[in-house]
Amino acid sequence: MTRVFKIPIHVSKPELVRPETSTPREFKYLSNIDDQFGLRNHIPFVHFYPPSEDLRARDPAVLIKQALAKVLVYYYPVAGRLRSSDNGKLVVDCCDEGIVFGEADSDITMAELRRINGGVTRLACGGFILAYTFNHCICDAYGAYQFITALSEFCLNLNLIATSNLPSWGREILNPRTPPIISHRHPEYDISDSPTLTYTETDFKLLAQTSIFFSNSDISLLKNQLDGRRNPTFDAVASCLWKARTRALTNPNAITRLLFPIDTRFRCKPSLPNGYYGSAVVFPCAIAKANEVMGKPLHYAASLISEVKKRVAGDEYRALVLDFIEMNERRGFCMDEAFVVSVMRRLRFAEIDFGWGGGVYGGPGRAGTGLKPGMVTSIIGHKNEEGVKGVLALVSLPLESVDRFHVEVRKQIESATSLDLIAAL
Repeated sequence: MTRVFKIPIHVSKPELVRPETSTPREFKYLSNIDDQFGLRNHIPFVHFYPPSEDLRARDPAVLIKQALAKVLVYYYPVAGRLRSSDNGKLVVDCCDEGIVFGEADSDITMAELRRINGGVTRLACGGFILAYTFNHCICDAYGAYQFITALSEFCLNLNLIATSNLPSWGREILNPRTPPIISHRHPEYDISDSPTLTYTETDFKLLAQTSIFFSNSDISLLKNQLDGRRNPTFDAVASCLWKARTRALTNPNAITRLLFPIDTRFRCKPSLPNGYYGSAVVFPCAIAKANEVMGKPLHYAASLISEVKKRVAGDEYRALVLDFIEMNERRGFCMDEAFVVSVMRRLRFAEIDFGWGGGVYGGPGRAGTGLKPGMVTSIIGHKNEEGVKGVLALVSLPLESVDRFHVEVRKQIESATSLDLIAAL
């Protein structure tokens, strides 16, 4: 059962941290991928660091604030503000206004915090938490990882001349073609039959936060249920989550959609420059009748994912998405029974060192962000407290559906064990 805890926190007055030296005052173009309505939200991240003797000697908040002023010289658009321009398109006003920085202290310890899944800054035991959010129009998860890695480099050496991977804006590379070409259907942008709703922060907070740990052994059991010899981890885990969530939440007569972001940095032409930190993800979409996802074997959902991957594998697909958005006025994602599974397991947030070694956790701060509460699930690489390696899925659901969801996930994993036993008889 999910429990609610109150954590005593003493919060200081927030302040604005600006670039240490002057930076260009200009307006920056955002690509159609950056600017689409479906990405006009914030993505939260959090890092948990255990106590150490060095932490007692140095205040992490002071050091990180100093390093932040230095890294913003290179990432100066991050210190700007989004403005609306012609036809509602957003641009970045590089006005040097700065980013909000706050400090907090809590009487809670890391051991207690692990039990309650909370988040603060300095802890009574000597550990600390770093939490931050990025507007998705400015960067995707890869861009956030690049920025926070650069910040850690300045924390390790405040006299550093430049970061190891200099940032590049490069949005102009992602201009739509003239004339735009529409040759693919894009069901992720289908116009919804439901009325357009605007959700508040309260709507998102009403959902429960939970997580599912898939050990490498669990993943192997899921893969064994799929067709083919070399089944990707994503296909196995995403199909399991899709099926479990559909069973826990969805009307069997509905049409359900699975969207999964694919990073195009290293797979589409033209190539993006080294250091590109903008949003470079496209959101291909698998569609199925809910009762078929619920009732058919796991390999059915996985086959739908595999087929969509094949359709979007070409160099041209990103350009097709840019053109489609251009012709359809930055239309938002279809939210009708839509589920987004975002994979960040190759981004080693937990290993980022600000001067006190790696953390016990690093990655998304919560699930269920996006246009609609509960719509987005994130998957990260993770090692649990027993040292078992695997992936962790962060999920946001109505409280009354949490237990059912967990049961459905275990069913998918345990059904593979049953199949193995039958085959052995």
